[in-house]
Amino acid sequence: MESKNLKINVPDGMRDLVFGDCRRYSAIERRLAEVYESLGYREVRTPALEYLEVFDGGSALPRERMYKLTDNSGRLLALRADNTMPMARVAATKLLGELPALLYYNQSVFAVQSENSGRAGEIMQSGVEIIGAPAPRGDLLCIYTAIKALRVLGLPFKLELGHVGFFNSLLCELELTDEAKTDLRRLVNAKNAVLLGSFEGLEKSQLARLRRIPLLYGGEEIFDEAEEVAAGNEGALIALEYVKKLHRLLEEAGLADDIIIDLGIVHEIDYYTGAVLRGYTAGAGEPILSGGRYDGLLESFGHSVPATGFAINVGLVAERLANAGVGENGGAPDVLIHYPGHEFAKAAELAERLASEGKRCELSCFESEEEARLYAAARGILEVVVL
Repeated sequence: MESKNLKINVPDGMRDLVFGDCRRYSAIERRLAEVYESLGYREVRTPALEYLEVFDGGSALPRERMYKLTDNSGRLLALRADNTMPMARVAATKLLGELPALLYYNQSVFAVQSENSGRAGEIMQSGVEIIGAPAPRGDLLCIYTAIKALRVLGLPFKLELGHVGFFNSLLCELELTDEAKTDLRRLVNAKNAVLLGSFEGLEKSQLARLRRIPLLYGGEEIFDEAEEVAAGNEGALIALEYVKKLHRLLEEAGLADDIIIDLGIVHEIDYYTGAVLRGYTAGAGEPILSGGRYDGLLESFGHSVPATGFAINVGLVAERLANAGVGENGGAPDVLIHYPGHEFAKAAELAERLASEGKRCELSCFESEEEARLYAAARGILEVVVL
């Protein structure tokens, strides 16, 4: 019985995409590719299988959550756990003579999910990597690209801008174990000011400062309070000044309305080194866009090259578009051609002629005209041509 159930189901975290889902995914990927290419990005595709070592030194996933297997020589392989590490590998091995390299991709990442978690085990991502462009020019290009990409999706959005150096510099002041710092990072990331206020092992003044970090969220009006929070910490003040500089340049370009400053952005991924981004839309319980600067990442491939980028969760975007009814009624051909069995050549000729006029044609699979017309009505095909 169990084998039969496995045969007709998909593994935890996986799903089939049919009809409207496929149309939405394809439309999203096509629109984003057009945006990227209009800005000079070039497409790169990496293998679904990589050597496991590719993801050492900064992957978005720990090894225990990767899908792993071996090749015929017993070497460990992994399904693509994130897109940034393979893109960094490509840049380090093939593109160092072409820097800066503006790369884009539309491809899935895979993550092992706990049973019945409800989380996706395969996530289609669309994103860019800007390899060899230092701050601030690379960051400005990345933010500009992110805004244009989010705009073309047709959903209301806000792009949050922060800097990992702000929180990390304040965290370095605290005499805590690595485990306690991880817990603290999670609380700040969740903006849980209540639990931050009772965090053990810290002085009252330190707790008071930490509780203010999740509240550093909004427009340029939060900069004064952020300076108070960062007072006396050189690293945090430098990060804050950099965010202020980016915000000023974005405001001069007329892009500030799409931006929210969030100095409480705390990534659990440890390869980010500077400005970080998160994009949100109403109704999505997690970011639809995530990214930032990762200047140290290519060092794991033997090269010190500045880099930045972002990834858009195509699945989340598709869900929001589905809830808005986008893509549900499209896809039906314009014409159904019904023909006697011996007239296939004429039907094919007619289909070719109508296609040259810009019409989408489907050839009938039915013997009777009545069945063909019932099918056309069910599919929403407006015209039936009977030979």
